[in-house]
Amino acid sequence: MELTRRQSSVRWALIAIGLAYALVPVLWVLAIALRPQTSFTFPLPLIPNHVTFTNLKDVVAGSEGIGWLPYVNAAIYGLGGAVVTAVIALLGGYALGRYDTRYGRALLLVFLALSLLPDAARIVPLFLLYIHTGMYDTRIGVILAYASGSLPLGIWLMAAIIRQIPIRLEHAARIDGAGPFTIARKIVLPPSRPGAIVVGTLAFVSGWNAFSIPLILAQSPNIQPYTVALQKYVIVEQNTVNWTLLSAGSLVGLVPVLLVFGFLQRRLLAQGGLGAAVRAR
Repeated sequence: MELTRRQSSVRWALIAIGLAYALVPVLWVLAIALRPQTSFTFPLPLIPNHVTFTNLKDVVAGSEGIGWLPYVNAAIYGLGGAVVTAVIALLGGYALGRYDTRYGRALLLVFLALSLLPDAARIVPLFLLYIHTGMYDTRIGVILAYASGSLPLGIWLMAAIIRQIPIRLEHAARIDGAGPFTIARKIVLPPSRPGAIVVGTLAFVSGWNAFSIPLILAQSPNIQPYTVALQKYVIVEQNTVNWTLLSAGSLVGLVPVLLVFGFLQRRLLAQGGLGAAVRAR
């Protein structure tokens, strides 16, 4: 069904509004980060009169900067949470998606409901748990906190993906003498890998950009991510904000996320979905 000229115009107008809503804040952060600190005045034009990369250098290597360690910490937390989430979500999703347990569907609904909880609802229980287990103010504690927030949605998504894999593939492999590990590695994992990558990517982005959890659970400066370290540019006592360095630090944190999405998008498109597995059967 072809769209009329009016419908096409409305569609492109909505797309343009959506792009503007998503891109204008990013462009404004870019404009502030590349603007000299001496030229920062309100109202702020979107296009700076003079572009400089000094702010980016000052954030990671200057005397007023936060250095590279907070970004390394954020990468550790994001990657660690992504790996833990992807592995456990794949295992849990397979169990709930392949076997008809008595309360399987109800449990999936519970996982879906848990994924809607804000981080603030988990901070106090995690804080008390970590205090009594010695995991407070540790990197492993922050990673597990990230994973606990990403796992409910991850398991729910992986269960739906596992259900799309024809079970006759596993039956045929068992008839041919394949064991459980061979079936998991050659039958289940290839078609479910794109879904696991998506779940891991969502967990990575959530961990990379998280603020409230590391603010409470990571008090030592050497284990804080950049989202917490950038607070130094918000000077509460003087009621001022160093907007240029704050935007420069945020811009540095934006680049790895864009690179991850660009790399994984190619991988997902190259791997495809379940079509190859079904045709192979």
